[in-house]
Amino acid sequence: MFLAAHSPLEHAVPHALHSEPLFRLPASFIGEDVPALGIRDGYYEFFITNHLMMSAVAGLLVILTFAWVGRRVGTGTGKGLERFQTKGRISQLFETMCAFIRDEVAAPNLHGLTDKYIYYIWSIFFFILFANVLGVIPFGAMLQLITGDTHYSHWGGSATGNLSLTGVMAVLSFIAILYIGIKETGAKAFFNHFNPLGWDQGVAMLPISLLLYVLEWLSLLVKCFVLAMRLFGTMMAGHLVLAAFIGLIFTAKEAIGDGGAWAVSIPVMLVATALTLLELFVCFLQAFIFTFLTVLFIAATAVHEHDDELDHDPDALTDAAQMDPDKIFDPGRLGPAV
Repeated sequence: MFLAAHSPLEHAVPHALHSEPLFRLPASFIGEDVPALGIRDGYYEFFITNHLMMSAVAGLLVILTFAWVGRRVGTGTGKGLERFQTKGRISQLFETMCAFIRDEVAAPNLHGLTDKYIYYIWSIFFFILFANVLGVIPFGAMLQLITGDTHYSHWGGSATGNLSLTGVMAVLSFIAILYIGIKETGAKAFFNHFNPLGWDQGVAMLPISLLLYVLEWLSLLVKCFVLAMRLFGTMMAGHLVLAAFIGLIFTAKEAIGDGGAWAVSIPVMLVATALTLLELFVCFLQAFIFTFLTVLFIAATAVHEHDDELDHDPDALTDAAQMDPDKIFDPGRLGPAV
């Protein structure tokens, strides 16, 4: 943050972790110099950036964390009551989070499809959460203080503050919407879903049907685009604001000297601490919002639009439980009726 104080943007944009590209590919057909795409002098140059590194770290941590948690979750095997008890508070915390996402986010929208696709939903939630939280930890500053080497200053950072990552996450959600919708409803029903008027309204209504069809597809594309932009904008803005506040210390030093810098630093650090706590809350909130909206978009195309009698009729619930007692333990099927 101290190095980025004079230019807060430096704290949020990606930085290459090495001086020479790992490989170069001809790309003059796109343009001679397109910095946003990593093209210089007609060649695409690939660097490992701090955001790319933190994406890999977040993914690896998710895998390792749940490999460890999975062995400590009670599965009902073994002897005594301990076989149903999840061991350790951290494991219980993650199990509670998984249960919340399943029962309060996925099940009310996906109903019977919940357990079928909950693994993808859990994956995107915890990957985004880990990437967000890792971005709050100042790895670069700590490494610089330990080693005294300024080359470590840009290590770390929020991977979800990079549009490349959030864009890929949005594309994956778009693919999931298409795949799950077609698989669960059939290709014909899925594509007809985007024309609420239907195709049998006569020739006179055909232009309106085509217009609505195009608009519905554009609506889905815009929704996925907004998924990427919301996560990217929120996470990047948090780091920019924090770096800008730290920069006030250096501005005061240049204006009124060291005494002014020390006087300004106290309220600035108090505000920075409060902003960091707020950003930590936003890390959880944005992971939840991205996951919740993805579930809604999947449900809009994959869940049949008819009332589930077990969700709305208590007598039907009782009858179904008598016919098949196992159904009463399936919250993905019964939802709020449980």
